[in-house]
Amino acid sequence: MRTRVVYHVARADFLERVRRYSFLITLLFAVYLGYAAATGKIAVRLGEYRGVYTPAWIGINMALVATCFISLVGFYIVKNAVERDRVTRVGEILAATPLTKATYALGKWLSNTAVLAAQVVVLALASIFMQFTVGEDRHLNLSALLAPFLLLTLPAISLTGAVALLFETMPVLRGGIGNVVWLFTWGMGIGLAAVTGLEWLDFSGLLAVMNSITGAARAAIPGYSGEFGFQVSLEPARVASGLRWTGLRWDLPQILLRLEWIAVALALVLAATFFFDRFDPARGHASSRSPRRVRQKLERAASHTREPVGELPLPSGAGWPELSLSPR
Repeated sequence: MRTRVVYHVARADFLERVRRYSFLITLLFAVYLGYAAATGKIAVRLGEYRGVYTPAWIGINMALVATCFISLVGFYIVKNAVERDRVTRVGEILAATPLTKATYALGKWLSNTAVLAAQVVVLALASIFMQFTVGEDRHLNLSALLAPFLLLTLPAISLTGAVALLFETMPVLRGGIGNVVWLFTWGMGIGLAAVTGLEWLDFSGLLAVMNSITGAARAAIPGYSGEFGFQVSLEPARVASGLRWTGLRWDLPQILLRLEWIAVALALVLAATFFFDRFDPARGHASSRSPRRVRQKLERAASHTREPVGELPLPSGAGWPELSLSPR
């Protein structure tokens, strides 16, 4: 029964988002990323070289575009799920229902992930299109082409959706400070694995890709010294015709490393339930306002009317304390 409720919370939130013009803009952003990757403006580079556009190379290049750019920008796209319920006052209705904090948080997390996954689907389709239009190896291998999206990108965007939800439930991080914190957190998360060499810190999968590709490049490119970059560049890379990379080896340890990040995302969602105020005005926005300003507003309202304060247009319903007032 609870699973069904989580599904309906996620579905309702997702459908509400996809009807907005902002969602169309995010899809157009994904289309642009696909175009930039297809034209070599965003690419995996080995110094001045790149590998032959095999299905594995195209798939990993597009998947890294999705993982890195959508995880960064996507945070700001989905970090409004709880706030939107506050602003629209849907939260007041939800506060009067038996809906638990865990159920609500899981539904919002799934919705966040689904919104970001829609952009990933655009890039996955673009990778298939790229295989037929720019691919230098006409042999179609869907598993090599699409596996990176499932095993690299999906865990990363699920983590992004969970962090966005967690930040929304924490008063200190739900505003501009949280936006800045995420920028630094994302940058640290991308670089930490490469600096330490620890794959279990590699949320983007960039370290695993680097280790695999550089190993193949040493055998295929004469004089190759280990350069690796995933970067934006206007200059096209030279094709190393001998480098026909076949993709990551998806053995059980590698798959478990990727699933680890979905488990981390679930842990963050559960942490969010601890901070979530369930739209209680005593713990939400009302508590962050100055008590003196709240008292002054109530006194001004009382001085302009002879009606009892209790008849002011305030939120009502089960779950609201009888004497708790939330001034506008």
